[in-house]
Amino acid sequence: MTERPNFDRQYIENELQKLAGSLVKKSAVFVGGGAAMAFYGLKEATKDVDVVVQTQDDVNSLALALRALGYSDPRRGVTVKYARMRATMILENSEGFRWDIFERVVARKLSLSGNMVARSQLLFERGNLQVRLLSKEDIFLLKSVTDRARDLEDMGVVAESGVDWSIIAAECDCQSLHSKVVWEDALCSRLMDLRERRGIVSPIEKRICRLADQKFLEGWIVRRIREGISTIKGLAKEAGEPEHLIRKVVEKLVRTNRLSVDQSTRPYRYMSHDESMD
Repeated sequence: MTERPNFDRQYIENELQKLAGSLVKKSAVFVGGGAAMAFYGLKEATKDVDVVVQTQDDVNSLALALRALGYSDPRRGVTVKYARMRATMILENSEGFRWDIFERVVARKLSLSGNMVARSQLLFERGNLQVRLLSKEDIFLLKSVTDRARDLEDMGVVAESGVDWSIIAAECDCQSLHSKVVWEDALCSRLMDLRERRGIVSPIEKRICRLADQKFLEGWIVRRIREGISTIKGLAKEAGEPEHLIRKVVEKLVRTNRLSVDQSTRPYRYMSHDESMD
């Protein structure tokens, strides 16, 4: 399979302008990935444009407008890693330029949150189309949950351009909370890779990695309690960790209402919140 061509910022903007002239319904698109990096001046060219929209109607409107401009399903297929991105729709023109359109969730991983929308920057508004760039912090975070080598390179470029690390950490925590996936684990791994391979030291690496370990331990404790190990001593023995550490985590889970405690027994018996409501 021949290598797909790259397209510069001007080409991408021209295609966005064409889309604006073809849309029959108002739509807002949030541009991320390499295309957004190109608009920020962090990348000379990219193979496609990743856009996130908020509804299936927006996906359908974009698809209708792009097909009217000559776009169609990719002729050369997609690679395995590309397929893993799980775009809602992929369309390509005769020159090999692709649109990856995601409805709210990017690569079936991170969602377009309200804070992401608020942080985005208006690129232009014409006709029925509003084009917004995701923030550099959100581009960085979105690239941290993929397994493509070039995304690590892009993360390095974005980091070196200057980012607010506290925003990245806060959005990661928000995404984890709403999806119940420990996204800190993926971010921790990528931050370590950046430090080891590119010498980029993030001020949030230690905190993110510590949070990943903590959240995994919390999840493990809740699961084991549901399975019947209901005492601090039993949990500590199973985990191979000191009782004081397990107690600290369990007390936090009680405070946050993920666990309940029966203090009428000695030792105390802990239950998952769902179990305590039976």
